[in-house]
Amino acid sequence: MLAVVLALFPGVGIGAYIAQWPEKIHQRPGGSLTISCYQNYSKFAYMYWYQQLPRNGLKLIVSSSTWSHNYYEDGYSEAKFEVTRQNTYHFLMTIKNVTPQDEATYFCAANDRDRGISGLSFGSGTKLTVMGKNDEIIPPAVAIFSPSKQEIQQKSKATLVCLASGFYPDHLTLGWRVNGVKRTEGVGTDESSTQNGSTYSLTSRLRMPAWEWFNPLNRFECVANFFQNGTTASINKFISGDAGCALTEESYLRYGNSLKLTYLILCGKALVYAVLVSGLVWTAKGRMMKSYLQLWPSFPHPSRRSSRRARPRWCAWPLVSTLTT
Repeated sequence: MLAVVLALFPGVGIGAYIAQWPEKIHQRPGGSLTISCYQNYSKFAYMYWYQQLPRNGLKLIVSSSTWSHNYYEDGYSEAKFEVTRQNTYHFLMTIKNVTPQDEATYFCAANDRDRGISGLSFGSGTKLTVMGKNDEIIPPAVAIFSPSKQEIQQKSKATLVCLASGFYPDHLTLGWRVNGVKRTEGVGTDESSTQNGSTYSLTSRLRMPAWEWFNPLNRFECVANFFQNGTTASINKFISGDAGCALTEESYLRYGNSLKLTYLILCGKALVYAVLVSGLVWTAKGRMMKSYLQLWPSFPHPSRRSSRRARPRWCAWPLVSTLTT
């Protein structure tokens, strides 16, 4: 609902920085708890506390200014929701005699005008869970599931799924790290936990290009932060990338050496082929020359012809006549 408010009123969330803590808190019926708020803008004289019940919108509990008394909305009182405006920047709220009906998310807000929603800056919220008298705190079991082969083949994408289950109360957040670095791109986490009987489950997904998954050097880590007894316990589960299509340093060297060997083999084959072709050519030439020489005697050879020029036949007649006389 807070997201809807921010969308409807563009001025909401612009201005001061609002810090609110704790993020999550639990209490048993009859107890009390305090939520703190801090804003860093001196011109924001007005501060507020809002309540958001499950599946409901925001309701204003109380407003405060630096120069007047606190003003409570109908249905809320100081006896139940006691606030303290320590100065311009700090605003505390104590919820007394907690009941299951107080289970909600509480938001601190501030602006520079009295009870006006325009220009409001909100804190991140504090989620209150009211536990039963006999309820026990149960940490989550965390598991990571590998990507679908079908998704990799059809879309060249890989999605890891992190499931945290069996925890109580509903005070858990999920995040991702890749090689120790926080990852937000491609991350999708359920907006709210799913209740399964007396416990809850929450799912988060990390989608990435398939090539990033197919690298065994990549380490994908799901981080579950579970809030209990005023502290945060982190439960981390990790999975390494698939080596199916990846090249490690060792495999890269092997791959390079195999390429060199392949190149040498191809060069050797080319050399052998060249030698064979040359041999065949010379053999063919030799056979042709032999056949030519065998046929050579039937033709006058230039070297066998007389180098003397033949005398004309008419030059011989005077000689014959002389001899006969």
